[in-house]
Amino acid sequence: MQSLERFINILEAFSAEKPELNLSELVKKTGLPKPTVYRIVEAMVKHNILSKNPKTMRYKIGVKLFELGSIYLASMELRDIAFPYLDWLQQQTGESIHLGILDGNEVVSIEGLESAHSLRLKVWIGKRAPVHCTAIGKAILAFLPLEKQNKIISEVSLHPFTKRTITSKEKLKTELKKIKKEGLAQDLGEHEEGIHCIGAPVFDRKGEVIASISVSGPAVRMTEEKMKKYTPLLFKAASDISKKLGYSS
Repeated sequence: MQSLERFINILEAFSAEKPELNLSELVKKTGLPKPTVYRIVEAMVKHNILSKNPKTMRYKIGVKLFELGSIYLASMELRDIAFPYLDWLQQQTGESIHLGILDGNEVVSIEGLESAHSLRLKVWIGKRAPVHCTAIGKAILAFLPLEKQNKIISEVSLHPFTKRTITSKEKLKTELKKIKKEGLAQDLGEHEEGIHCIGAPVFDRKGEVIASISVSGPAVRMTEEKMKKYTPLLFKAASDISKKLGYSS
């Protein structure tokens, strides 16, 4: 915790008025010992969190923070664009709707709407879920470049959340091929017992998958018949969001 606080103190020393600081200035602004500041800022430079001018020996915010900030801004823009279509989808189906993005080897819910039914799937913004056994995760995973997809599959633990969870990497790859062909991902109680979910990918103007949306509900309502009924509605919402993002199929 102390190391984290020192890391944050150093970052907060930079400002729009003072975008570049030398070591002495950082020591003065943070109140930390000079050896401590030097050790931390050099580690930050190594990971591109800060950059260092070798001529002036001054530090400034690095490209890594710009990249992370860009991800945040993109996700906020995505939420604003997607929300009307998520709302429409929720009204059409009456079930819980999620919008998720890939973060590392997990999928994170960045927007959602809850079903009005008393028996419903709770929507938690910011909730993380496994990528291999959720419809919202598989809908993204299936459309990633093969190299990235294989990397994620090799790294994730195919933990059996239920007896229906796919725990074989080969079976998962086979299912992902099917999802890519059909455009639809399903979770029939793979992550949570008694919960069924269908998901579809969202693409940006470059044709790259950047998110997915899903319709989720208890298995007693999300029957095979209902899922077939909701699939074209899900496809329409995902397609409309993609078009708004500049995607042309």
